[in-house]
Amino acid sequence: MHILVTGAAGMLGRKLTERLVRDGGLNGRQIDKLTLLDVVPPTKATSFAGKTDMVAADLSAPSKAARAIEDRPDTIFHLAGVVSGEAELDFDKGYRVNLDGTRALLEAIRVSGGGYRPRLVYTSSIAVFGAPFPESIPDDFHLTPLTSYGAQKAIGEALLA
Repeated sequence: MHILVTGAAGMLGRKLTERLVRDGGLNGRQIDKLTLLDVVPPTKATSFAGKTDMVAADLSAPSKAARAIEDRPDTIFHLAGVVSGEAELDFDKGYRVNLDGTRALLEAIRVSGGGYRPRLVYTSSIAVFGAPFPESIPDDFHLTPLTSYGAQKAIGEALLA
């Protein structure tokens, strides 16, 4: 099984990679290849016996998303993003990374052809709900983001839906 992790150099990306390597598999299938992608070079998973590709790329840049899925990973963990504080300080960067990067990845998958349908895990944010919200949020709770970051993540959810 081949797994692609976008945002692999970030805190969640590193923790996910460590867990995948420790488990050695996902959903009963052995992981034999990891592609770790981020805008800065990710750290190699040294204890992983399979093949590891380390990629420094911005998914929102032309052709980078298509290149990221060229080997048709079975599962994609899309963690790449600019967090809320940075997205609010740099509006253009937030939309470029959080929305354009996500859209480029989804579009690359869509146009790849050959029936390619990887499992895609998208990390959203509680920011899509705005505030106030109840202690437990049901599946049909309305999206009312109050920040550009929340709007970017909500648009990503809508694109997936």
